[in-house]
Amino acid sequence: MKLKPALMIAAMLLTATASAQVRLPNVNCAAGKDARCTFKTDLNDYGTTGEGLPFALGGFEKLGSGFVDAASNALFVPLDIALQEDNQGAVIRVDLSTGDRTMISGYDGQNRRGKGQAYTDDRGQPGEAWDLGGVRVLRPGPDGSILALVDKGLQHRTEILRIDPKTGDRTLVWASKIFSDSARDDAPGSIRTIEKNVAKLDSPALCRGGGVTSLKPANTFEVDGTNLYLFMYNNPQGTGSGLSKVPLTGGSCTWISQYFPDGSSPVGSGNTINTLLPLILGSGKIGSEVLGTNGPNGGGGQVFAINVQTGERRTVSQLNTNAPARSVGKGDMRVGYLGQMAVGDAGIATSRYEVGADSFEIGLIDPKTGARSYGIAKTGTLKTGRDSSFTVVAAVPGTSKFIIAFDMALHVWDAKTQDSFLLSQ
Repeated sequence: MKLKPALMIAAMLLTATASAQVRLPNVNCAAGKDARCTFKTDLNDYGTTGEGLPFALGGFEKLGSGFVDAASNALFVPLDIALQEDNQGAVIRVDLSTGDRTMISGYDGQNRRGKGQAYTDDRGQPGEAWDLGGVRVLRPGPDGSILALVDKGLQHRTEILRIDPKTGDRTLVWASKIFSDSARDDAPGSIRTIEKNVAKLDSPALCRGGGVTSLKPANTFEVDGTNLYLFMYNNPQGTGSGLSKVPLTGGSCTWISQYFPDGSSPVGSGNTINTLLPLILGSGKIGSEVLGTNGPNGGGGQVFAINVQTGERRTVSQLNTNAPARSVGKGDMRVGYLGQMAVGDAGIATSRYEVGADSFEIGLIDPKTGARSYGIAKTGTLKTGRDSSFTVVAAVPGTSKFIIAFDMALHVWDAKTQDSFLLSQ
């Protein structure tokens, strides 16, 4: 299927840095040979394209959703190192000209940069909270800071941390509940006391109508100059699904759009979105709308939008195989199955619903019409990639290009030419 023409929507993107020209390596794998056109997965090859800490450290690392800052010509990407409950994780800055990697904050198993919050635990031992173990998503924060979503699993809380890129120091913006420390609230140095005083987490309810402080969001979020936006899951039962906002100055969240499995909607309007299986796997932002993609669903995944000003909900694109007449947008590709998405000039890029074990096929959605198509890598390092192991990391502002994580390396893929090359390994 042919790709849709590039859509000039970069001015509406959250990062809004396309006024600065992004400088990438001058590589054209369709025109000739270049060292960046060949991808080798031998351990000895990792760390050889671009200098600095390699992404592959010999364990179970994972690259998540990040963003491009065109002003500094850099990509910021989260690296979860051990994929388990620990403190190993990092924010990595990648120079888009060279592929060089710099650890901005975190702990890679050997080196540390930045600090979290020191506290005294219930046994009187010193500890440090707000680490980057389980870091999943990065978004640009106020005053040049970086916001990171950290989640160590279903039985643990979700945190939004603010990172100072100059020092790597981390502070807490929001968490889904108070730190699970059994020390008394008035104990000297108790982390619960610290968080209540610093992050203003003493509200009886994090979301209006919830009545609980353990409401846990999806592992993605968006942000603007005032608020961060979280997708909620009706968990615990009776709290509702939808979108909430949290002031970047800290504090409790309030519902922007809230609905329940029976179709009722106390806040906002429009169709209820995926109430039976609300797995929000990726997000983006265009103008006043926060976008999400979800799955897996028997009827096909979808891309949806919630207006942060009005709470109105709408389906952007969906192929409903159970009820084709309810589909939105043209095209035969089901969307939103594996993970993250990114919004760029060429539209919305995400993984396809149905994966191929031996090919690279990326889903593209026109945000205006909902039309679905898919792109491949005709040339370059992603030509032999696989659907089952790539992540859409970020869009490159002002271009038709996206940055793709595949086999613990970063690749650049052009939706217009369908060429790809190695950025950093």
